Amino acid sequence: KIVGKELAEEVRSVGVVVNRVRTARVVCQRLAEAGHRAHLITGRMRPLDRKSALDDFAGAVNPDRAAPPEELTVVVATQAIEVGADFSFDALITECAPVDSLRQRFGRLDRRGDFAARTGSAAPAWILGVPAALNPKRPDPIYGDAARVTWEELLRLSGESPDGSVEAGPLSLRSFPEGSSAPYRQAPLLLPTYMEAWAQTNPEPVVQPAVDWFLHGMEQTPQPDVNLVWRRDQSTKTLRLVPPRPAELLPVPIHAARSWLAGGPEEVPVGDVDSAADAESPPSYGNPAGFARWSGFEEGAQQINLRDIKPGDILLVDPARGGLSRGTWDPSAEDKVFDLGDESQLAYGRKATLRLDKNLFEDLDDLDDLPDPPTPAQETEAEAPQKDLIEQWLNEVLARLARLDIERHWMKKAVNRIKKDFEVRETDDSEYGDGYYILVEKATEASAMDGSDRSSSLTGTGVTLRSHLEGVGAKAAEYANRLGLPRAIQDDLCLAGRLHDLGKVDPRFQLSLAGGDEVARAMLDEPLAKSLPGRVGEWSYPKEMRHELASVAMVSSAPGLLGQARDPDLVLHLIGSHHGHARPLPPIIADDDPQTLQFEVDGYHMEAGSDLTDGPLALEMAERFWTLVEKYGFHGLAWLEAILRLADHRQSEEEAKR
Repeated sequence: KIVGKELAEEVRSVGVVVNRVRTARVVCQRLAEAGHRAHLITGRMRPLDRKSALDDFAGAVNPDRAAPPEELTVVVATQAIEVGADFSFDALITECAPVDSLRQRFGRLDRRGDFAARTGSAAPAWILGVPAALNPKRPDPIYGDAARVTWEELLRLSGESPDGSVEAGPLSLRSFPEGSSAPYRQAPLLLPTYMEAWAQTNPEPVVQPAVDWFLHGMEQTPQPDVNLVWRRDQSTKTLRLVPPRPAELLPVPIHAARSWLAGGPEEVPVGDVDSAADAESPPSYGNPAGFARWSGFEEGAQQINLRDIKPGDILLVDPARGGLSRGTWDPSAEDKVFDLGDESQLAYGRKATLRLDKNLFEDLDDLDDLPDPPTPAQETEAEAPQKDLIEQWLNEVLARLARLDIERHWMKKAVNRIKKDFEVRETDDSEYGDGYYILVEKATEASAMDGSDRSSSLTGTGVTLRSHLEGVGAKAAEYANRLGLPRAIQDDLCLAGRLHDLGKVDPRFQLSLAGGDEVARAMLDEPLAKSLPGRVGEWSYPKEMRHELASVAMVSSAPGLLGQARDPDLVLHLIGSHHGHARPLPPIIADDDPQTLQFEVDGYHMEAGSDLTDGPLALEMAERFWTLVEKYGFHGLAWLEAILRLADHRQSEEEAKR
């Protein structure tokens, strides 16, 4: 029953929209206990959990469904449903919110008019006022007084109606009093000096203007988010092979995460939109263990104190700590959380991985009777080679999935990709007993965002430098053409792509791409852009030296070639910044073993030394950056850089597939 009334028999789908994550959880639980088919969607879910939840009910609420679902489907949601959700409900129940938010929610009610056409009556809806959120003496932390003002106007309108109803069609809910819309926050004046500071992305200035006021307004400071990732194995080696990916990140306000990690006795209220920070600092509950901060591929996981948690941090949490129920944020939940590490690699689309940790497979309800996978400890006593045992186990997984008729299971997709060609790695952390194997698909990590030469060059594809340069140049020009950029810029992007990796001709870089084998390097007919297949050795290129800066020096040595550019400064900058550096200062280091770098393009000979510390390159690149910012704008220059970088990534991916 809803407000003393029965839902009509024709209603086959109901949306319930509330303002707090906790409210959504409780409502969904009560509905499920009452025997309803209830589903939960909030903005505080891991993307993979949200996708799984959507797959369960999307057909029942699809606006273009052929027929209404046979079973009543109830979807409980927070503000996450207000935008980007193409759902259509036969009935809607919503907690009172500002009138503009209500308009968004009513946009999910009978979107195509099918219910009205089927029944001859308008789709019903109810707006519920929660006294605690409508108290004039205590404004709501998310909506302020807007929900209360809206509620009072709704009561007035319903009092003027014979049956107490309010029209909620597309043209209604418009003439509401001032203060009924969600508060618009005032931002400070954006000064050119702020943009100049923010444009310096690498390296950043020591002092940076804070962006909070510009993003969230000056009246109140909202709580920024951190991202939680549930991982059993937080060792550096495992995290490098199976790093945190966006599909497994759960955004949570920083004060809520701190309270939960500290074991706070009460749940911090959380919504799906910005809310003000608490007036008082939360009490300290000591410094618990069991979580760490992911600090990137080089530093790995770092143990930190609660007070050291910063906005935007990726926090690694033990799955045994709990924290999720029905896939959504629930700090009171104690059930073990499923580790999505391998599934998130698959969703990321680069290298598929599979950790053969039997503890992970115990959490797979649909594959809970799988035999234990091979382990490194069994290797000395095994009767078959390591890889054969692993392939036998993978075949058993596929056979089990086939018998269960689980066609779209993520593990089936991962195993099929890995089986084509994979590397076997071992964990080395004694915390996890005898360790386990990690299977890594042999594919390029072309979009690695750490910008390291290793991640972008050690792909095992054996691509020559000349072939890679031509491919990137052609792709950059194609993208610029499709974007409708002027022909002059298309040509300059093409030229920059054809020259961007010239610095890789350094003999030490080539030795690294040949796996450290001097003979293999000497036998190369052409310099390489990507490493030879199966050749992995010690990295010989000087640490922190950047090949793209050497590329700039080499191109500068050939004025005839550079003269082909419509804007030579743009070409040089795109080359020097294609890994994100030199915005504005290039990271030049001294070379204790300087080399002479040479290459030829279009009949133009280029030559430069690898030690760039004594020349004017750093000052030239910094001055060039500011000249181009003035010419193309802060966003325009970053856009052109992104085009070249994306062309580089996509070309590397295609090379790997070939």
